[in-house]
Amino acid sequence: APPVTSLLGIDWVRSSVVTALNEVFDPIEIARGAAIAKLDAKKKKKKKKKKQSAVQLEDQSEADASNNDNYGEGVAVAAVASAMVTAEKKGGYDDFDESGGRGDVELAEKGGHHDHDSDDVIELEQEGNMGNGNDSNNDDGEGQYGETVTADAAYTYEADTEIMAEINQEGLVQVDEAGGIQAFVAETVAIDGDAVGIIKSDAEVETEEKKKYTKYFSGAVVVLVVVIIAVAVPVTFKVTKGRQRTIVREITGDPTQVPSGMPSDVPSSMPSSVRFTEIVRKLTDLSGNALKVQGSPQYRAAMWMSDQDPIQNIKTGGTGLDLDDNGFEQRYVMALFYYAMDGTRWIQSQGWLGEDSVCAWFGVKGSSDGCATGCVVKSDNVGDYDKVCRIGMGKKNYLFGELPSELSILTEIRWFEIQHDYLFGTIPKSIGKSWTKVHTILLGSNFLSGGFPDTFENNQILGTIFIDRNDFNSTFPNVVATMKNLKWLDAEHNKFSGTMPSTIGNLKSLRILNVNNNSMTGNLPDSWDENNLIEDFEVEDNNFKGKLPPSLAKARFLKDFRASRNQLSGEIPEAYHQWENLEELYLDGNDIVGQLPQSAVPFYSGLQELSIHSNSFTGRFPVEHFEGTFRIKVLSLHQNQLTGIITPSICARRDSSRSFTQLVTLTADCDGDKIKCDCCTCYENGELIEDTGS
Repeated sequence: APPVTSLLGIDWVRSSVVTALNEVFDPIEIARGAAIAKLDAKKKKKKKKKKQSAVQLEDQSEADASNNDNYGEGVAVAAVASAMVTAEKKGGYDDFDESGGRGDVELAEKGGHHDHDSDDVIELEQEGNMGNGNDSNNDDGEGQYGETVTADAAYTYEADTEIMAEINQEGLVQVDEAGGIQAFVAETVAIDGDAVGIIKSDAEVETEEKKKYTKYFSGAVVVLVVVIIAVAVPVTFKVTKGRQRTIVREITGDPTQVPSGMPSDVPSSMPSSVRFTEIVRKLTDLSGNALKVQGSPQYRAAMWMSDQDPIQNIKTGGTGLDLDDNGFEQRYVMALFYYAMDGTRWIQSQGWLGEDSVCAWFGVKGSSDGCATGCVVKSDNVGDYDKVCRIGMGKKNYLFGELPSELSILTEIRWFEIQHDYLFGTIPKSIGKSWTKVHTILLGSNFLSGGFPDTFENNQILGTIFIDRNDFNSTFPNVVATMKNLKWLDAEHNKFSGTMPSTIGNLKSLRILNVNNNSMTGNLPDSWDENNLIEDFEVEDNNFKGKLPPSLAKARFLKDFRASRNQLSGEIPEAYHQWENLEELYLDGNDIVGQLPQSAVPFYSGLQELSIHSNSFTGRFPVEHFEGTFRIKVLSLHQNQLTGIITPSICARRDSSRSFTQLVTLTADCDGDKIKCDCCTCYENGELIEDTGS
């Protein structure tokens, strides 16, 4: 229970007074409630004595009640049980006496209280004139009393009008017109001269404690749930493409907001706009049911064409193209491309979904080979509207999504570029059939899978294909061997398998072929001749086997041949010694045997990088062919059976101050009677033991 001197006790009593005083009530009930109160939860040992005292108090109160039947107006009634104890000034309580006596209570007008005596007597002392009392209870009519009284009787006194006014002003209790305090009904209370406090039972205290700890536990659970949600929302994923990339994207539903001003829904969930319905009907052959899927790129593009396209309509004076406009489908497909590639996140998107022609949008407008203005204009006799011939979004422009098959209607495309972005899915086969004029496709460093469409077969225009650093996982696209105009194929860092078509040598225009870091097998093609223009042939990190193709020696323009880390065997064909333009030769990590060319042949004349380590070469290393040249930058010779001496003139080339003429890499087997070198990175039994290079 709250201490009787606390604000809680005072406030409770005052609020209770409002409903109890000036009502007809039985003072016996007040006495009974006070007598049976539990004074202190900590003193459970004396509950039995307290209850006995309460019973005695009830009997005495009933006897006194018969003398107090009537009360005058403005008269307040107080019933005090001698079983109650006065609170200590610090809020404490004393016990009953051992004999169970009721004692007296002393009331002080100033609210003071005294310590208990040995008999547990509490005096009630009231000083001053309390007004005239009821004649039946105060024969002298003066209303003064200061004598010690016991709690065996109920006392009446006339209300002090000044005190009543003060109480009324404080707003704590309500005073009626007669000057009395309105009646109240109290629960179990403890009363002294200072204040009144509620004594709560053990069950009430226990219930409140349970409620308090339940609130604490509920709050802790809520906090824990919030923390878990906050940690779990971010979604990270890793994609490995030769090297690891980590892409963190917050998934919030659709990447962009649906255009505003959407028509209301009908039972089919389709907008009720007549124009939108007509657009869907017109484009169904092109986009199919995707137009009816709310939130799809096709749906959103059709919605934009229906209600949001700001292009001026010359015929109507409004906005938006007429459905019978010859450029309607092209504009729809470009809007579709924007939504499919999450256009709101692009770094550069100038003009897109604007009021200008699509020919003025970023990536279309510009210059490139075969498409100087971005569009083929009407005067070029290819139709009666300007047709897009270029989509060049550049590198790292944050395009994200799958290429829509509807791009196939852009039949005048010459240049298509999206590199170092986030394309996934497959390349639509439909574009292979219709893009018959495309000469450049640049899709390197994305997340595309599947294979390169075989629908490009016999394309006579396509000259450059960059599909490197993706996740293509089909067999090697043999279709490339049918592209007579192919000049550059970069397909490295994928998961292509199978063999390289032997007819690849028939591509006389092919200059660069790079399939490094795949899973290809079989023999290297051996169909090269003098008419081949191949300059760069790279097949590193695959599973090719067999001998080096002798016919490759006929490729007289070859500058860079890289076949490291395969399963190649045999010797370097003697015909290779006649390569006049060779600059870089990487054959390390195979099982090639034999000797290096010893005579002064063209093989060494332009050589800048020679890496043949981790093979089985034998014989003398022809150091004399490297002493008089300033071109050589890489000599990686270790893990072979070569012998010889690396001269001081070659070691002098390791000086970093030489800049462009520095010999950057020089490795050799320095153990035993192998190569002697004072400036090499030395290996012994295949293990690095010393780097003496400067």
